Amino acid sequence: MTDPHQARSDRLWGESWYFDFAAVDGSLGGFVRVGDYPNLGRRWFWAYLTTGGRAVGHAVDRPLPGPRDAPWRTDDPALRLLIRPGPDGWRLTAEGVGFAMDLRWQARAAAYSYARGSRLEQPGWAVGDVDVGGQSLRLDGPGQRDQSWGIRDWSRLGWTWCAGWLSDGTRYQATRLDARGRVPPDGYLMAPDHRPDPVRRMAVHPDGVRMNDTLLEFTDVGRVTVDLPPSAGGPSQLRRAVTLVRTAGRQHGVGWRERNVPLRTARPASLD
Repeated sequence: MTDPHQARSDRLWGESWYFDFAAVDGSLGGFVRVGDYPNLGRRWFWAYLTTGGRAVGHAVDRPLPGPRDAPWRTDDPALRLLIRPGPDGWRLTAEGVGFAMDLRWQARAAAYSYARGSRLEQPGWAVGDVDVGGQSLRLDGPGQRDQSWGIRDWSRLGWTWCAGWLSDGTRYQATRLDARGRVPPDGYLMAPDHRPDPVRRMAVHPDGVRMNDTLLEFTDVGRVTVDLPPSAGGPSQLRRAVTLVRTAGRQHGVGWRERNVPLRTARPASLD
């Protein structure tokens, strides 16, 4: 779940790698991303942190180097980011104006492969230190990693994505496209020491989702909006949030959710 795939001929064929992380109590969270558009010759680097209602971070667009394999690195003056694989997981280091991070990300289960799409998702755990506005903070909490590839025209199709951890050790992840039911949702619910239970049904509500028969209620505690220009597959807005999670069974936890809103069809939606 790392190696890049051979690009197809479409100009907006892309491939990306995400690493999400959050404190168990939701007081701190963030993500990094590497996104390639080989036929445009561009690579995007993202790194963001959120704590106490404040979000900091940066996105930079750089020429795509020859090899696309990890480690991935940029030394752009606005964002210095290094994502490096190792024998016991991943090392994520970043520094920009008003923020820095140095984290180790480790897998907690095997990667889950989507049945109907070119996507892999993997739950994990992140430990390390971050700095926001000169304040040093320790992170020790759940993480999520994904790799996806294919045509990435973010201006054409919206979607809802979510992933997280519950206090009994359950992990969840799901994606639903705004395709009027033509594309079924995918993802998983995974109880401790069990195999993933694929998500067959997903209903999206303003403050939660129902995955199969499990209702997850969300309370956002940190938000980041990334504006995607045409050079990144837009125009669209990617609205991401660290969110506290609660179930009808009184389990609680923390997670992430995102909403891609194509600007040409932007309308009121969750994460506004």
